[in-house]
Amino acid sequence: MSRKDKIRLRSLAATYAEYAHGEPMARRREKWRLHNRLQEKTTPFHIEDNGSYFRDLTPPLQCEEPVCRALEGRILHALVAYERIDDDRIIPDRFVVDWCTRMTGYCDELRLTRANDGHGGTLGFETNKPIHDIDADFGKLKKQTITLDREQTEKNRQVAEETFAGLLPVEVGRPGSLYSSGITNRAVHLMGMQELYLQMAMNPRSVHRLLIFLAEENLALGQWEEDRDLLTLNHDGNQGYCSGSSQFSDETAVAAGEKVVSTDRYGYLESQESAGISPDMFDEFLMPHFTRIAARFKLLKFGCCEPVHSLMPLLQRLHGLRKVSVTPWCDLEKLAESCRQDVIWCRKPVPLKLCGEHFSLEALRAHLRETLEIGRDFFVEFVFRDTNLLTGEMVDRVARTCTMVRNLTDHPEGSRA
Repeated sequence: MSRKDKIRLRSLAATYAEYAHGEPMARRREKWRLHNRLQEKTTPFHIEDNGSYFRDLTPPLQCEEPVCRALEGRILHALVAYERIDDDRIIPDRFVVDWCTRMTGYCDELRLTRANDGHGGTLGFETNKPIHDIDADFGKLKKQTITLDREQTEKNRQVAEETFAGLLPVEVGRPGSLYSSGITNRAVHLMGMQELYLQMAMNPRSVHRLLIFLAEENLALGQWEEDRDLLTLNHDGNQGYCSGSSQFSDETAVAAGEKVVSTDRYGYLESQESAGISPDMFDEFLMPHFTRIAARFKLLKFGCCEPVHSLMPLLQRLHGLRKVSVTPWCDLEKLAESCRQDVIWCRKPVPLKLCGEHFSLEALRAHLRETLEIGRDFFVEFVFRDTNLLTGEMVDRVARTCTMVRNLTDHPEGSRA
C-alpha cells in the first residue's frame, strides 16, 4: 500500500470506527436486537439505494491501487449512508473481509444481456433461454465448481488490517451462504418464466428433475463453504444477505474459538419467480427443497418481491422461520389472518412513495400507518427497497422521511440527533 493510499484509508477508517462505536450505533443495535428477538416492538427501518443516490453524493475515490480503491469505496458507502440517511442501518464493530472465490457456471450456453435502465444503470436483463426441452437439454447443465483464491484474500486482509489497526478488529470470513442461492431464478434464466409454468402443468416430472438438480447444487456449494471453514457469524450488522433486513441478533453467537457452521447462522430463501403459481404447486415443486435448505440454518428469512400472504401456511413449516418479506403486492389483511405472531413482517413500502416524481410526506405517512394498523399484533420493520429513481437531489425528502418514520413509530432511538 502506498503512503498516499494508507493516509487516505486511515483517515476514513477513523471516522468509520468512530461511527461504529458511537452512541447512536449502540442504540440501533439494541433496537434491532429487541425487535429480532421478539422482545419489544421497536419498528426499526432501513432506506436502501438502488438508484443513483449514493453515486451522486459519494466523493470521488482517491486511492490508486485497485485493492485500496475497493476498500475505500466500501468504507465511503457506509459513511455516506450514515451521514445522509438517518435510519437504523448498523455499522458493525468488526470489519469482515470476504473470501475471494471464483465459481463456474451451471450452463455454458447461458447468456445474459443487460439493458440500460435510462438512469445510468443496467438493472434489467434477459437471457437466451438455452433449455427448450428439459429432458433433451439436460446434458447442457453442469455441476458448479469453486476455486478459493487465498492469495488475493490475503492481500485484501493485509490492506484492511493496516487500515483499521488500533481502530476495529478485522476478520476474514463469509457472511453470505451459497445454500441461499436462488432455485427458481436459475430455472427461469434457463428456460423463461412462461415456459417453466407451462412445463409445471404439462411435464411436472421433468420440472421436478430440474429443480432437484438446482437444489442439490445449493446444498453441495453450501457444504463446500462449511467444509473449508469459510463461514463467519452474520448477526452483527449489514453483512448479511436477507433482502434488505438486518438480522442483528444475540441468538446466533458461538463460543470464542469455535468453528462457525451454517446452523449457527441466519439464512435466507426466496422464490420471486414462483409468484404466479398456486400454493399447491408451490408446495409440490418448491417446499421439499426449501425444507431441506432451511434446516441448514438456525434462523431464516423468506422472500424478496413475491407476495407471501397465500404461502404462509406452507412457509411456517420451514425450520427457524423468523421473518417474511412483505411487499407492496402482499394482501396485508390476509397476511394478518394466516401469519403466526412470532414471524416478523419485513414490510417494503411502495418505492414511488419515496422516490416518485411527486413526493408527499403525508401520503407516505398514511401508507406506513396502514401497515402498522393492520399489523398491530405483529413485529414490523420497514425496508425501503427498489428505490431505482432515488437521486442525490432527494436528500431533503430522505431526511424528512427518516424523521417522519421515527415520529410515527414513536421510536426515535438510534437517530444521529
